[in-house]
Amino acid sequence: MAGKPVIVAEKLAKQYRIGETASYDTIAEALRRRFGGDRRSAEAREEARHIWALHDVSFEVREGEIVGVIGRNGAGKSTLLKILSRITAPTRGRATISGRVGSLLEVGTGFQPELTGRENVFLNGAILGMSRAEIARKFDDIVAFSEIEQFIDTPVKRYSSGMHSRLAFAVAAHLEPEILIVDEVLAVGDVAFQKKCLAKMQAFMQSGRTVLFVSHSMGSIAELCSSAILLDRGHIAHTGSVPQVVEAYLTLLNIDRRTDGLAAFDDRDASILGIDIRSEGGKSSRTFDLTEGVAIEIRYRLKRDLFGFQVSLSLSRNLVEIVRTFDTDGREPMQSCGRGDYVCTHVVPPRFLKAGSYSVSVTLGTPERLMVNAENAITFEVEELSENTRHRGYQSNRPGHVISPGTWSTERIDSHAVGLAERSKAT
Repeated sequence: MAGKPVIVAEKLAKQYRIGETASYDTIAEALRRRFGGDRRSAEAREEARHIWALHDVSFEVREGEIVGVIGRNGAGKSTLLKILSRITAPTRGRATISGRVGSLLEVGTGFQPELTGRENVFLNGAILGMSRAEIARKFDDIVAFSEIEQFIDTPVKRYSSGMHSRLAFAVAAHLEPEILIVDEVLAVGDVAFQKKCLAKMQAFMQSGRTVLFVSHSMGSIAELCSSAILLDRGHIAHTGSVPQVVEAYLTLLNIDRRTDGLAAFDDRDASILGIDIRSEGGKSSRTFDLTEGVAIEIRYRLKRDLFGFQVSLSLSRNLVEIVRTFDTDGREPMQSCGRGDYVCTHVVPPRFLKAGSYSVSVTLGTPERLMVNAENAITFEVEELSENTRHRGYQSNRPGHVISPGTWSTERIDSHAVGLAERSKAT
């Protein structure tokens, strides 16, 4: 159970000055500005030179909580973590943190290419707040975790980017703070090493420490975090449980898409005319029962004859991709497609999608060129309405994203009868 508040943000705001090119005024313009004749335009120009990365952000994180922070690029996530890590100061407001803080914001910050891996372990550990004795005590574990033992005395400038990332994360992963602030650091190395990093993070979080975790991976957020914060344009747009905040994020993306319209989905060779989601009976809908099929309809235009043209559809739950399919999956993909307007439909069968929020992404193109990418173009909901799912794999809170189409069968094996059969064979 969460304890006392250990991170308290009160009306945090951060303003940055936008870079500008030098401008030269005439003497008359300078005099007007100096004596007030052009005061309004001068104030407007000054305001235009600044941007608010955060504005009146307030929240608290209690001891033992694991809180995810999500939002689009430019929402203010990294700025928030830098303020909480004391890397940058807020323009207004304050943040109070109780306990030793470890920050994993940019793994490898402070690595010196001319120094060896061994020397950089001690240097980077000191930058992250570890004492020399603590680093020496953990050195063998850090090197073993990085899996680059044979290169530890080689200058880092000779490391590949993967080796650099491995060693950097290994150092950061062996911090022992009471509060950990993390910014998208799990995407390092190969897939096997990423799983190793995730396991290390899970072990840390399960030890009862407090964590504030920024990630674009909704799968990592859902797996690691107990609650979440959605930032949008420097403001807190939503807080609550992870499913609720992810749903709010999907809604936000969909509102922006409806505002933008389909104009962005246009290319010199092809364009998307519309995307709709319908019941199998043909009725447009955004809510379905898990016993219903979901028909995703894509209307598009080819502006010239194309060879190898294909439509790709990606289905995501909580922004984690669970299905990717192509309209050419059932036929020879390399065929000629004539100029004109088309409609294609992909039907997701009943009892395949679990309850939750789903988003649809569509791409048009050929194997050689991506023409149109409609990411998270439309969303829909699947609900548990008609069936009692309490004792079934349909439940939305069970691990996994889809309902298995397979079946179970069980037979009792009578050990006594088996033993008699085996003895009779022997005789």
